[in-house]
Amino acid sequence: MKILYDLEKPFSYSWNLATILIIIIVVLIVSYGLIILIPFFYKKYFNKIVDDIKLPSLKSLYIKKLEKLLHMVKNGRINNKDAYLKLSVLIREFVKKATGINVLSYSKEEIKAMNVPALSALMEEYYPPEFAKNINGDIVTSIRKSIEVISKWKQN
Repeated sequence: MKILYDLEKPFSYSWNLATILIIIIVVLIVSYGLIILIPFFYKKYFNKIVDDIKLPSLKSLYIKKLEKLLHMVKNGRINNKDAYLKLSVLIREFVKKATGINVLSYSKEEIKAMNVPALSALMEEYYPPEFAKNINGDIVTSIRKSIEVISKWKQN
């Protein structure tokens, strides 16, 4: 009996299938890696929260908020402990919006590690009164120093 076609050797086609499967697995791994890494690199390199044009308006907004807090303190509408807490939140919000670094949940030591001396000095000044039972700090001076730090803030 005559055979009209040649039969493939057993498993000769399996290398093509294996190659296709390996390519699919590599594509899946690379795409998963990109899904994970793209947001990281986007935040780190491309997502400048505040550019040099918006920084002056951000600074003036937070200076106004600090001046409002100062006015509340002078009029006795807020006690010193609450004022220190509000001051800390305002400074941390400003830094977050200016740099993109979420310092709202940073400890004093983590803020020191950022190597921003003016911010570290502020935190040293009003970190203890934030958590102390008896407040010894001068809130008016602290607010004025905070206004000065914000007004001198430069984009890195």
